[in-house]
Amino acid sequence: MKWMEVQMKTTPEAEEAVSNIFYEEGAQGVVIESPDELLILKRNNPLSWDFYDENLVEMDPNTVIIKAYLDETSPVNAIVERIVNRAKDLPSCGLDPGTCELTLTEVNQDDWSNAWKKYYKPVRVGEKFIIKPTWETYSKKNEDLVIEMDPGMAFGSGLHETTKLCMTNLEKYVSKDDVLIDIGCGSGILSLAAGKLSCKKVIAVDLDAMAVKVAKENVHQNELDEVIEVREGDLMDVIEEEADVIVANILAEVIMDLTKQVKPYLKKGGIFISSGIITEKLDDLLAHIEKEGFDILEVEHMNDWVSIVSKKR
Repeated sequence: MKWMEVQMKTTPEAEEAVSNIFYEEGAQGVVIESPDELLILKRNNPLSWDFYDENLVEMDPNTVIIKAYLDETSPVNAIVERIVNRAKDLPSCGLDPGTCELTLTEVNQDDWSNAWKKYYKPVRVGEKFIIKPTWETYSKKNEDLVIEMDPGMAFGSGLHETTKLCMTNLEKYVSKDDVLIDIGCGSGILSLAAGKLSCKKVIAVDLDAMAVKVAKENVHQNELDEVIEVREGDLMDVIEEEADVIVANILAEVIMDLTKQVKPYLKKGGIFISSGIITEKLDDLLAHIEKEGFDILEVEHMNDWVSIVSKKR
C-alpha cells in the first residue's frame, strides 16, 4: 500500500495547533520533529541517541517539522490545501505558524508504520508520571504512575510544555475521589493522569471523532474503563455532572470563551486548570478569569507557555 508523507515546517508556538489540524484532516502516524523534544529524549535515553537522524540535531531551534501520512487513495490535494489554509489562518488566533512550507513524498507502508516509533521513549513528567509507549519497557519505581500511550492520531503525547504544565498541576490539585472533566481531551493523556491519581470519575470530552476513538483506546490500554468515560461533543451538550476539577489544554482564545461556560459544571471552590496559553496572552486572560468569578491560585511558566490554576468563588 502506498502513502503520501506530508511534511510541514512551522514554529514551536504553533506546533500543537498545526498538529491538531493534521489530526482533524485525517492524517495518520503523525510525528513532531522538534529540537527541544529530541534533546529531552537524548537526556532521558542517551543509549538510544545513536539511532536518531543527524539532520534533526542540526535543525533550526525556531523550526518544528510536522510529518504525517495520507492514504494515496484519499483526496490528498484537497486535504493538503485545507491543512495549509488552516495553518496560515493561525495568526487570527494569535499564533505565528512560520512559513508553513509543505512537501509531499510517496512512501511504502513498511517505511513509516514502525520507523516513527523511534521518536517515542518513556518520559517522566512531574514527580510521579511516566509516559510509556506500549512497545517500550520500563522498570517501575515505587511512586511511579505509568501511563501507557500509543500516540496514534490524536493530540497530546506528553512531551509538549502545555501538557507537562497541566500534568504537574493535576499532581498538586487533584484529590482522591474527585470528579474531573477534561475539555478537549485529545489523546486522553490528562484524563489518564487523573485516573492514575485515583479520581472517582473522569469525563473526557472532545469534538473530534478521531480523538474520541484514540482516547477510548488509550483508556482501555490503561485499564481505566471503570473510571474514565470519553464523550464526543460540546461541553454544554454532553455534560450534566458537576466536577471538583476541570482541565482544559487548548488555545487562549478558546479559554476566554470557556471560562464562563465551565462555571455551572464546577462545584463552588472547584479548581479550573487551563493551559495552551502563550505568554503574550497571559495578562488579558488573567483579568478575564477573575472577572468571571475565579480567584487565581497559581501561574506557571515553561518556555513561552503558561498554565493558570484558578478557584471558583
